Amino acid sequence: MVHALKQIQGLLKVGNGRLIDIHPNGEPPPIFVRLNDERHLTGWIQEESDYVSYTQAEDALREAVQYGWYHQEARKRITFATYATDLEALREHLHQNWKGAWIEDLVAMQINNRLNSLAHEKEIIVEEQIWLSRYQPSSG
Repeated sequence: MVHALKQIQGLLKVGNGRLIDIHPNGEPPPIFVRLNDERHLTGWIQEESDYVSYTQAEDALREAVQYGWYHQEARKRITFATYATDLEALREHLHQNWKGAWIEDLVAMQINNRLNSLAHEKEIIVEEQIWLSRYQPSSG
């Protein structure tokens, strides 16, 4: 990853070019079930890689800054929310968009138990914390 960042630095125009990095913070996203105005934590999304690649990306960017290839102009943590009406819709979303992610059976049972409530408004919410950073290439 560090080698790729060095290659990209050479392609960006000093002063005008920017490297934008967007990646999850590396923590499993919580799953909530909203029933009317109440949110209930039911568990977390699991991932085969245990979110290791996100930590590796963070380390590579930190190393590129230490080498003096870039300096960080801005960094912000944002919440990216995914909404689903039922467990099957959420699982389909994960299958289509998030390879290697799953919901444990116990968490799935808790989600379905909450969704069986008499509440009028029901939805599943997954909240992923994302780092959004902007880097400017250095002249050296």
